[in-house]
Amino acid sequence: MDNTPSQSSQGTSQLDATLNALQGGLAAAAGAAGPNIAGWIKTLQGNTQLSGISSELQNLHDSLQSGASDTGALAQSLSTLGEHTTKAAAQATPDAQDKLRQLGQALSTAASQLKG
Repeated sequence: MDNTPSQSSQGTSQLDATLNALQGGLAAAAGAAGPNIAGWIKTLQGNTQLSGISSELQNLHDSLQSGASDTGALAQSLSTLGEHTTKAAAQATPDAQDKLRQLGQALSTAASQLKG
């Protein structure tokens, strides 16, 4: 049984949800960050090509869960995720490429806001 179409549409809706959360700025995204990040970790699990994104998401998730307020580390994590996500867009399906580029840019922008 081929699950590719349902996985693709699930990934696209997950991208939409993440983009919507980030468009409101960091303060607006903070409430949904934990479940959103955990969802991405689960989605990317087992994908060796995206293991860098997955491990950085885990780092970010752990930092947020611990209540750490090291904005420098959070900014670096967001920046790394932005770079990896933008690079991953080149290998993505056509329907996800633009959204991944937007997400990469939004993550990089969020990192810049934290660095202030």
